[in-house]
Amino acid sequence: MKYPAIPLAFLAISLAAASLNPALAQSGPVGIGFAQAEEGTWWCRDGDPGKALSCAIDKCQAGSGGQDCHPTRWCSPAGWSGLMTVWLPEFHSTTPLCGASGEAALIGALKALCDGSPDVTRCDVIAIIDPDGNERQIEGASWPGPAIAETGEPTEPEAPEAPEPPNQ
Repeated sequence: MKYPAIPLAFLAISLAAASLNPALAQSGPVGIGFAQAEEGTWWCRDGDPGKALSCAIDKCQAGSGGQDCHPTRWCSPAGWSGLMTVWLPEFHSTTPLCGASGEAALIGALKALCDGSPDVTRCDVIAIIDPDGNERQIEGASWPGPAIAETGEPTEPEAPEAPEPPNQ
């Protein structure tokens, strides 16, 4: 069977354009996937959960020094995302949170996660990822967990630094 030249040319141009601009090839909102090993958390963004989580696992395996890597979180749309170290009496872990509507909502949700476990001694926000995929390391945004708050120490979080305005 012979196909008309115009539709095949249109298809070829469409596929070429989509390969040059991945955003055109994606359907639906861009999500974010997280993978973790014992000593770190890695993330990737994509419209396809499998691709985002696979990418995050690949980054984890490349950067974790041979530790086992596990997919831990997926959100679509990605929204505002963050990483928080949660300290317990015997160990610590990183908790990823994603899909928040804004930075203040993200910080509030991270604090609520910290406050929600009676064994937590401290929580430290370590990174914030904006809806465009820009990661900002955070220092000084921490608060005591419920295990410490019961001893009378302050429970109000320190606010993270305001983001730098984009260069124009």
